[in-house]
Amino acid sequence: MKKELLERNIKYYYLFSIFCFTPIAMPILTVFWQNNGLTLSDIYLLESIFSVIVVIIDVPMGMIADKIGKRTSIKYSTIMMFLGWISYASGSSFFAFLIAEIFLAIAQALISGADSSLLYETLKALDRENEFKRHEGRSRALQMYSFAVCNLIGGVVAYNFGSRIAVLATAIGPVISFLILTRILEVNKVQKMETLSQSWKEYKTLISSSFKFVLKHKLIQWNILFFSIITGSSVWLLWLYQPYMEFTGLPIWFFGVAFAIFNFFAATMSGLSNRIIRNVSTSKVYILLSVLQLVPLLFMATIIGRFSFLFILGHQAVRGMLRPVISNEILKYTYSDKRATVLSLASLGSRLFFSLTSPIFILIANDGLIKNIFMQFYLLIFFLFIMYFSYQKIPQKYFTVKDDVFDKQ
Repeated sequence: MKKELLERNIKYYYLFSIFCFTPIAMPILTVFWQNNGLTLSDIYLLESIFSVIVVIIDVPMGMIADKIGKRTSIKYSTIMMFLGWISYASGSSFFAFLIAEIFLAIAQALISGADSSLLYETLKALDRENEFKRHEGRSRALQMYSFAVCNLIGGVVAYNFGSRIAVLATAIGPVISFLILTRILEVNKVQKMETLSQSWKEYKTLISSSFKFVLKHKLIQWNILFFSIITGSSVWLLWLYQPYMEFTGLPIWFFGVAFAIFNFFAATMSGLSNRIIRNVSTSKVYILLSVLQLVPLLFMATIIGRFSFLFILGHQAVRGMLRPVISNEILKYTYSDKRATVLSLASLGSRLFFSLTSPIFILIANDGLIKNIFMQFYLLIFFLFIMYFSYQKIPQKYFTVKDDVFDKQ
């Protein structure tokens, strides 16, 4: 494969990151749900069901990405995402929104791990895989800047035309990203199996070997668990952003600005992530991420004011830095033929974590915001202490990259 074609992949990957998700509806989505009769408990239930669906299908979809190709899997994801937002825009009940969430869950599972793996495979083919963190960090920064612009647009669109039009406009991104994907090359082309039974046998072999690899490699196992806790706990708070801003006195028209601030800050942190961690040990980065995830919850629950929403910037810093750091730690130890599958396990873990803990918040969601936030704070302390002590027990051999990680580690 020609070098210039592979280098073109990197440029289009940046462009794809900008348009793969255009969350125009995000600043007013909770308001949209509530305008259609949903309570906070309903919203947590809806997102819990979404997470359960992703947990069920995420690994099989990651497997599909490894077998049919990362680019192909991502293309199907954009189609499902388009259908999901169209369904949302035309719905007005819990059941209608559940149908939309099913489409979006399939889309999430299809792209989970496949996008980062496609970038990593491209860089590896160019013998530049050591650049992964830099390119992944920059692409996520561009993505978050795109989110910020979309959030600003969403506030304006919702204010002038209504929240339903803002939801409909969110379907624009998947269309553009599908067109971009037609210009991206599949790096490691896979051979299609001749029959369904042969394909299923290959899938079972791949998922079995991926699970065994993760269970055997203690460091990757820890990174997946850490990623799961941090990402899953972020979702606890995500659906309280808008109610919290209302509670502290922010006008609804400012929600788009607040979400834009979140995304600009997360984007900046993502772009700086490689520079921040360059001279810092990975273990210290884990501690930094943990503190930034935990402390904002305490401040939000105890310091109530119109600009208390700015404490959420701690979570946005974690959001910007987490994926480049954890993805690199996982990918550098994992074989090419199972990278998307293993990354899907990390995504699956975050959804599973949220699904298992969400019943707590479904029960207390309507009992008050502050009680909810305090509960998040206490639970997160508990889980992070467990992760801290388990990290100390990882054998040193797992911190060395070997030629044959599956057999030797």
